[in-house]
Amino acid sequence: MGAQKSSRKSKIRIPLLKPWLVRPEDLVCDLRKVWESRRLSLGPYTAKLEERAKELLGVKEAIAVSSCTSGLILSLKALGVRKKVVVPDYSFPATAHAVLWAGAEVLFCDVELDDFTLSPEALARVNDAEVEAVVAVNIFGLPPRVDAIEGLCRRRGWKLVFDSAQGMGGEYKGRRIGGNGIAEVFSMSPSKLVTAAEGGMVTTNGQGLAEELRQLRNYGKGPEEEMVFVGLSARLSELCAVLAFRNLGHLKELLQKRDKLQRRYRKELKDIRGIAFQEWGPERKSGLNYFVVRITEDAAKTRDEVVREMAEAGIECKRYFYPALHRVAAYGGRFGGSCPNAERLGREAMAIPFYSAMTEREEDEVIEELHKVMAGR
Repeated sequence: MGAQKSSRKSKIRIPLLKPWLVRPEDLVCDLRKVWESRRLSLGPYTAKLEERAKELLGVKEAIAVSSCTSGLILSLKALGVRKKVVVPDYSFPATAHAVLWAGAEVLFCDVELDDFTLSPEALARVNDAEVEAVVAVNIFGLPPRVDAIEGLCRRRGWKLVFDSAQGMGGEYKGRRIGGNGIAEVFSMSPSKLVTAAEGGMVTTNGQGLAEELRQLRNYGKGPEEEMVFVGLSARLSELCAVLAFRNLGHLKELLQKRDKLQRRYRKELKDIRGIAFQEWGPERKSGLNYFVVRITEDAAKTRDEVVREMAEAGIECKRYFYPALHRVAAYGGRFGGSCPNAERLGREAMAIPFYSAMTEREEDEVIEELHKVMAGR
């Protein structure tokens, strides 16, 4: 075994992800217009991107921002949230970071083991008079059980925002996500299905909220340049808006490519002992931002061992998300509670290479190597 390991390549040949981009020549004309105008933010391409997002997502308002995190912070600020916000314990740390930056406190809630999303049953058990809001999360592109969560929040009087950073292209009961809750916030960072290089988008059907967010993203300036809110510099660059606008036009074909790949992964990996998939029913469609499996207790190796051996074979995999949010080092142990499913996912979940431009050869290598590693070879 030692000799075999030493012969493996340590240099990564197949990365975990690779941003999909339109051809450079598709951007030249638009970029030249921006260059000549010297208007580098809050210009016509930001407006065009927002219009395209509204059309594709079926919402009344779309507000481009500098990142999903800034969009979440500003949304919570605009909604006047100051006390406690319920957040799933299995998510990227930016979800909780945004709540804390908005000046509220985080209350972690457990998730479903099969689909990894916020558990409505666990949410129903939350009994804290200081809870004002819930941030539900689209995990790896999959929306949670929206109806159950919306109904519970309505009965409790909680404001509901969706962290849809990874959710672009996802669907719930036949409609694109974007109009759920009071607002949904998307990311367009390099790891996302549709990238702006860096950026985010808030979508909502509330005109008043949209108007306030447009002011908050520009320091809080009102129509007469008077500072009417304590806002942020959270504008999206026009250069990034050009890229996002062109990339967003390819959303349908990118989803088709990833759906084909995820179906192949499921077919080729389903018989490996110790691998379990993220599962959901026909009422939901994932935006397929990542492909994450669980390395369960039935496996011959731990998740961390599998990640290490795949890297030794030149294939990047990742503990993702890791650890459960309440254990993130940045929080210094200030958060307690019991979220056993989130804890388990933190031990077992592993993202494998998954991107729109993957070649069939790369797919073959990932599948073959996972079979070898999981079999102990």
